[in-house]
Amino acid sequence: MANGQPSVPPQSPVSPAGGSPPAAASLLPPHLQTANASKEDRTWGMISHLAALAGFVIPFGSIVGPLIIYFAKKDQSPFVAFHAKQSMFTQIAACIVALAIALVSLPLMLVCVGFVTIFAAIAVSWGVIIYAIIGGIKVSSGKDFEYWLIGPWVRKSL
Repeated sequence: MANGQPSVPPQSPVSPAGGSPPAAASLLPPHLQTANASKEDRTWGMISHLAALAGFVIPFGSIVGPLIIYFAKKDQSPFVAFHAKQSMFTQIAACIVALAIALVSLPLMLVCVGFVTIFAAIAVSWGVIIYAIIGGIKVSSGKDFEYWLIGPWVRKSL
């Protein structure tokens, strides 16, 4: 009770029709928002993320797949270019991190400690693949998606 008035707990925002609160505003500019993309662009955005799975079949396919989509679609759709570029740079970063961990692990294997750190390289590789699948699913279902750290950087470069 402040100033003789009963204190009322703050209410959570409710949509005009009642029910759940309004959706948070997207950090992406309108031309990169999934809600403003055509069905075809969303499909290509999803393929850009899932192209990272090509690394299981083709050496460096996880980088080459999004790169091909980027060059094929960059002039036609900024939305697809954004998602392909994000996917490509995330895969490049993951390759560098996994390689660095593996290179540190090799000498440590001589003293039986590297066997633990090599699992970190494997975890990075699998983690980035799972992240790419999540990105593909979100874009396909109409939700905005940005990779952590890479997404904002790519957004500024477009």
